This record gives sequence, structure tokens and C-alpha cells, in this order.
Amino acid sequence: MNDLVPVTFRFPGSLVPRARRVAVIGSFNNWRGSSHRLMRIPGGDWIITIFLPPGGVVYGFDVDGTRWPDPQSEDRISTGAGSEYSVRRVSLGMGRDSS
Repeated sequence: MNDLVPVTFRFPGSLVPRARRVAVIGSFNNWRGSSHRLMRIPGGDWIITIFLPPGGVVYGFDVDGTRWPDPQSEDRISTGAGSEYSVRRVSLGMGRDSS
């Protein structure tokens, strides 16, 4: 049985204050911006918690159709097309805000 871990993703609203839609994308949702949309919270940031298996997660954000690496993460890999994706290590016992 695979254990799933709650992982919180947060995108700072101050980076794109007029954003209308923010989603977290990655191999866990086939890079689809329609699967895991974040909710805007008071203060303007965007947030979502999803459940992922332990291991390395390669991800990014889709902000109104434009892809962004996680601005709060320095762990990145090249897409091979001149941009970057973020990488996060998911481990059992993370169950806290891991943004």
C-alpha cells in the first residue's frame, strides 16, 4: 500500500496581482492546469493541499496559462527548453505546511 502525504503548495499573489487562475502542475496530473487549481486566500496568496506519494516531485505553477517555477523553492531542474521546473522532496511525516 502506498502512503500519501499532504503537501501544501503556495504561490505568492504579489508576483502576479491580477492573476485570475493559478494551478500546480506536474507529472502527478500530466501537467494539466485544470486539475489542481489553487484558491486565493486573504492577503492575496494562492494555496492548495494535495496528497502525493513519497519521493521527488517535479512541478511548477500555471498562472493564467504561463508556466512558473516555484518562486519559493531554489531546488530546480532544467526543462531542456530554456526554463526550469521546481523539485520538492515529499516524505512521510511531512503532514505540515510544506510550502
